[in-house]
Amino acid sequence: MLTAILAPIILFGLIVLIHEGGHFMTAKLTGMKVEEFAVGFGPKLWSRRWGETMYSLRAIPLGGYNKIMGMAPGESTDPRAFTERPVWQRLLVISAGSLMNIFSAFLIFAGLFLAVGVQSFPNTPVIGTVLPDSPAAAAGLRPGDRIDAVDGEAVSQWTDMAGLLGTRGNRVVTLSLTRGDAAISVSVIPKEQGEGRAMVGITPALDSRPVGLGEAAALGADRCLFVVKAVVTGLGAIVTGQSSDVAGPIGVARMAGAVAEVGAVQFLLFFAILSLNLGILNLFPIPLLDGGLLFLTIGEALFRRKLSERALYYIQTVGVTILVGMFLFATFNDLSALAR
Repeated sequence: MLTAILAPIILFGLIVLIHEGGHFMTAKLTGMKVEEFAVGFGPKLWSRRWGETMYSLRAIPLGGYNKIMGMAPGESTDPRAFTERPVWQRLLVISAGSLMNIFSAFLIFAGLFLAVGVQSFPNTPVIGTVLPDSPAAAAGLRPGDRIDAVDGEAVSQWTDMAGLLGTRGNRVVTLSLTRGDAAISVSVIPKEQGEGRAMVGITPALDSRPVGLGEAAALGADRCLFVVKAVVTGLGAIVTGQSSDVAGPIGVARMAGAVAEVGAVQFLLFFAILSLNLGILNLFPIPLLDGGLLFLTIGEALFRRKLSERALYYIQTVGVTILVGMFLFATFNDLSALAR
């Protein structure tokens, strides 16, 4: 229970710290004045001033911000204000948060490849892990068990079980196992997932081989590209109405707690995927996101003129509408999932 509570807080806090840390470091390096560096929103839990910057921890760990002098047009004409700095410096500061999220995901992927090697799926019906609080755990299944049959139907490879278990949701199923040198039978009740799927709570045993630093880096970059493509494809499916599978803060928090209970490696992978998602999504040209400000700053450089405050107001209003709509849609999905 404690893991399920702490894992989302650690997850959101670290991802925000990395993202806002990117903005903070580049703002400092380019000579901008950062008035406050905050992790979280809402009431202050802790704050301290070091130099010219106030550092604060706030109650709601679902974001954070850097208060850089001059972020609002006309707010300040000080040479250290954001709006008074060269365009290339502003572009660097704006994009640094997302780039840090992407780079941290790459480091985690590459580091895990270096630490645990490359794992492959041999498609043998041998259990690798048993998820806690799952039907498999309740039935006493163990890593290393080989599944030979489901209700008397032979199993020769791992992928056979999806079809065999999918039609047996919410009813007692007899699994014939080989455990060490012994042949045993275990009764389990797969949890119905809908659409001909049922969940037992087991993952397959994987083969692994060690890799060197160069191969680990290449594999880490490849995994980042794979996730980016999946994000773009998923967004395309949502926009075209082909999918509505969007998780909000509640859904992500639930997943973080569940993954953390499986193990540290799985939690790190989930962290990397979520950090990469945040980095990519933040670069989309939606007003109020980093990508929206990036787009406007590039436009300013190309046309050599700034938008009027009235135009910025309307653009920001559109941005708020889009973001609120996305948040409500994702939260509705989360609550619907809780109700199921």
